[in-house]
Amino acid sequence: MQQSNAITQVIVVGGGAAGWLTAGILAATAAQPCAVTLVESPDVGILGVGEGTWPTMRGTLQTLGIDEAAFLAQCDGAFKQGTLFKQWQHNQASDQYYHPFSLPVGYGDGDLYAWLRSLGEGPSFAHEVSTQPWLCDNHLAPKQIQTPAFAGVTNYGYHLDAYKFAALLKQHATTRLGVKHIVDHVESVDGAPGEAIRAIVGKQYGAIHGDLFVDCSGFSARLIGQHYNQPLISCGEQLVNNRAVAIQARYKSPDTPIASVTRSTAQKNGWIWDIALPERKGTGYVFCSDYCDDDTALDTLLKYLNDDPIIADVDKASARFFSFKPGYRESPWQANCVAIGTSMGFLEPLEASALVMVELAASHLARHMPFTTEQLGPAARQFNRIFSQRWSRVVDFLKLHYVLSKRDDSAYWRYMRNPDSGSEQLQDWLSMWRNRSPDPLDFNLREEIFPTASYLYVLQGMGFTPALSGGEKNAAADLSKVRQRLQQHQQNVHMQLNGLPTNRALLNHLTGAHNINKEYS
Repeated sequence: MQQSNAITQVIVVGGGAAGWLTAGILAATAAQPCAVTLVESPDVGILGVGEGTWPTMRGTLQTLGIDEAAFLAQCDGAFKQGTLFKQWQHNQASDQYYHPFSLPVGYGDGDLYAWLRSLGEGPSFAHEVSTQPWLCDNHLAPKQIQTPAFAGVTNYGYHLDAYKFAALLKQHATTRLGVKHIVDHVESVDGAPGEAIRAIVGKQYGAIHGDLFVDCSGFSARLIGQHYNQPLISCGEQLVNNRAVAIQARYKSPDTPIASVTRSTAQKNGWIWDIALPERKGTGYVFCSDYCDDDTALDTLLKYLNDDPIIADVDKASARFFSFKPGYRESPWQANCVAIGTSMGFLEPLEASALVMVELAASHLARHMPFTTEQLGPAARQFNRIFSQRWSRVVDFLKLHYVLSKRDDSAYWRYMRNPDSGSEQLQDWLSMWRNRSPDPLDFNLREEIFPTASYLYVLQGMGFTPALSGGEKNAAADLSKVRQRLQQHQQNVHMQLNGLPTNRALLNHLTGAHNINKEYS
């Protein structure tokens, strides 16, 4: 017998990647079977710049039932194996390091990194402990042609066209997952602030009733911000970037090698993202308006593109500026409304944290979907506690990239690299890590967004090398184990360099096979 207060109708407000990912995940996996309706305004476009994902997206696409080859073909997708940071430590062309997605050699087997430091030889830290930097140096793919969908020789995520990704998610959710789609502008909310929402009121459809409302309305935060007045906790003192300019740039040649890594290049007053797709790059300059004006930012990005020999002529008029306030909501779930996406929070594009937070929030909501209205309070408190911690952890990890810099070429970098501009937690970690490597016990969340390995890659890449303690020196004396590890690693590097196709060759094969199958299906 169905309970009268059962939660059976879920209304998602807002489209784009956040809205359609959330709607699809709820329709496909919610613990409580429910009807999902997505309402999006015809007057609001999508941001369209979040073009990098974490490896979690592979599992999300599988959960939704989206074929990997179809996804790559329809979203102009490519493989991403991590991020290459350039000129972050020093303002020098030779200054670069990788943050790959694969765990380092010896991860979890004691402080192998103390041994590596004691050797004082070999290439960069990431090259020494991961095959992926070698693959990315050569534009190689993370898998072979015969490797099954979503499986990989190395760990990987994706680069994608954000507009086409949202369109694919919409088509799949409405035709395969039963999500109802309403195009209408939300004019008002039926419900008192602090109490449950009974309905949203559309300009054309009138009252649209639901039991649970998900605010995916972006920066406008139509429900959680405008209706419930939940404040955005500013992170502007730690992460000052608040503006960006983006340009899409096409390749000169259709055979241009496709980078399988996101490039992040530090500039005088911010940094530039560089995301490779099969036919073009998505690029943008992230900066702080207190230190840099729009004209200077655009000139900086144009110079970066004009200096790139693989890029065709750039259309200056196509540049798009957008502003954001770095911060998050400590209580994104109020009554029967939960915010997901930029309505919950946004910090900056560094490390592609925006989409993974959508995946985590939507998956948490689906897995812990309250069955009745009586369960809304406990579910909200649990959600708010977990995601408030996750946001603060992301802030610390992003800030880590800045405080380790030694750049002194602008007031921007002198402020951003000041440890006092970071949180107390970040300062405590850096103090402890001066004499040892990060340890999983340093982190109190069971499911960290960024594992201990991510901190290792950034610390080592930025030249933060802990001093060896007495115990580590004793361990480093036994070099036979580490040399054995490194020898096996070099064998793996050799095999993968000789056995993996280029990023473009694999994408051509997968998307070509998909198009042939589509033609004859």
